[in-house]
Amino acid sequence: MSGVTTEFLRPEKDKNRSFIVRYWNKALNIGVDENTSFFDRKRTRLLNGICVIGFIAYVGNAFGLMKHEISFVESIVGLCVDVIIVFLNSRKRYNAACHSYNIFNILWYTFMGITGGVHDATEMYLIASSVTAMLFFKETRIIVTYFIINFACFGIVKYCHTIIPPINVFPEQHNLMISNYILLFVIMFLIILHFKTENASQENLLEFRNIKLGEEKQRSDDLLLNILPAETAEELKAKGSAEAREYELVTVLFTDFKNFTKASETMSAQEMVNEINYCYSAFDRILATHGVEKIKTIGDGYMAAGGLPVKNNTNPVDTLNAALDIRDFMETEKVRRRLEGKTFFEIRIGLHSGPVVAGIVGIKKFAYDIWGDTVNTASRMESSGETGKVNISGSTYELVKDKFICTYRGKVKAKNKGEIDMYFVENKKA
Repeated sequence: MSGVTTEFLRPEKDKNRSFIVRYWNKALNIGVDENTSFFDRKRTRLLNGICVIGFIAYVGNAFGLMKHEISFVESIVGLCVDVIIVFLNSRKRYNAACHSYNIFNILWYTFMGITGGVHDATEMYLIASSVTAMLFFKETRIIVTYFIINFACFGIVKYCHTIIPPINVFPEQHNLMISNYILLFVIMFLIILHFKTENASQENLLEFRNIKLGEEKQRSDDLLLNILPAETAEELKAKGSAEAREYELVTVLFTDFKNFTKASETMSAQEMVNEINYCYSAFDRILATHGVEKIKTIGDGYMAAGGLPVKNNTNPVDTLNAALDIRDFMETEKVRRRLEGKTFFEIRIGLHSGPVVAGIVGIKKFAYDIWGDTVNTASRMESSGETGKVNISGSTYELVKDKFICTYRGKVKAKNKGEIDMYFVENKKA
């Protein structure tokens, strides 16, 4: 996950910190990355911290207790175990590391409690050992098992104190009970403080991930809205599918570039794509202004419809206004490109109003589309028109004649449709 702002994924944040803090953070995060779960991150950082501190303590003990053979060996064993546990974490063997730590603690403090005698109080660390089991595991049976084992070992140590004299006693170790009690309280406090800090960090990470998820959702929603009408997209997200709908009155618009193939021969491939994209982007903006829905493009053909997915009675006027704006845009572009000595496109536009069926088709690269005789007739209006003109059927004319100046063309023969009343729309009425 790129851009995560949490501390353990921002080593650059440590550059401004002290040497000790930087390496302390590195040690805590051994085996932790952006794919580590919240729970594993929490317990791994805690365990790494305990092992680092323990390693430092054991090194000091090893040098200070060289003349006491049993304690020296204990320190060396502790060093080795800490290294093994951190290694397991680095290999992402989190469960194995936690089990190793708890089992070692049980054996270690039981042995130390028995050999140290009643005045050592080392067995009190078995209490902390049972707490770490609660922090390291989710499963109740594991936590209860470790609690019972620690409790039993605590009882064994106390019983051994009554029947076995201390084995590992030296002057420096005499009467360590008070210091061990104090250290036990400190350890418990640090464990709680650590998890309080980790929980706050975890909440920040969760909040950040929620923000990222929100951003990703917004991007996917925006992409979906580029493919489907808003209402259809919402239905698809809510139900997983969108039902086909019938519309009694929709005005379908077709455009086509005249002599597109010939004009494209004088352009490079990139120039041709750029010009088409420029024109279609302008068409998209014009349609949005008039509340008309783009349906699709087919090569140099552009198809749109007014009156869907939200039904309305103003779609003949809305779609015709969009058509006139497209016509005027293309005329302006024609003049500009001619003055620049460039190849230009000329456009035919046709409209027809009537009933259609609309819906989503396909399971891959699905698309919103419309069907019906209205669509076929609108296509004939475009192919039967003239460049630079907006050609409408008699059906559409009856719906817009009060608002637009139209020129009757008579009955014009259309492919597979026979003769149809057609009109050129000149402009809006004052």
